[in-house]
Amino acid sequence: MNVLLRVLGLNLLAHVGSRLPSRAARTTTSIVLIAANLLPLWAVLNGAAGVGDVFVVYWFENVVVWFTSTIKILTARGATAGVAQPTGNVPIAGFFAFHFGLFTLVHGFFSFIIAGLSGGFTGGPRTWLLLLAAILASHLVSLGLNWFGQGEREVVSPQRAMVVPYPRMLVLHLSVIGGFFLLLGVGRPDSTYDDIAPVALLCGMKTLVDVFFHVRERLANRKALRGTLEP
Repeated sequence: MNVLLRVLGLNLLAHVGSRLPSRAARTTTSIVLIAANLLPLWAVLNGAAGVGDVFVVYWFENVVVWFTSTIKILTARGATAGVAQPTGNVPIAGFFAFHFGLFTLVHGFFSFIIAGLSGGFTGGPRTWLLLLAAILASHLVSLGLNWFGQGEREVVSPQRAMVVPYPRMLVLHLSVIGGFFLLLGVGRPDSTYDDIAPVALLCGMKTLVDVFFHVRERLANRKALRGTLEP
């Protein structure tokens, strides 16, 4: 695990995060998150990507969430209801990896269907690399600065770390369904597959949801950290 953290640059980010005030770390990761979310919309508006590309790029983020959340579960040191986890982190991480991975697989199935309905993939390799790298970087920065650097893992239990990603994933699924109906032009006979509405819906809704859950999680963990420091 330590080798993986070094390869991903998380040790360096943790060192930086430990020196930042909590508000600065929270603000930095929020800005990075917003930028990564809006980058696909910018790519579509500039003709560098299409609607299908965006849906699959956002599906890829679920893969990243699966990966980073598994790391969180494995490295969480908090207790549940004041009682340390007796079975260890590995069984919980294994269950999450299977369960969340199954949902991610289903999400990916529908995302690729939508990509096909919207004309397939139109973005070039450089665009894809940029979008995927931005998504990955936004989660790694938060993982390094907040989880390790700010010490959030000291107060979050493996069970809590496992539950956190699910509300966000549910909203993403609802966004995919909404985008699907927009692509089919339900109630809009003059609509076309080139309409920007599905992308704007997905980007806007997803950004708001991501920022909400991100800030709420940071504040809750910070409150728990303050509680451990009080006599």
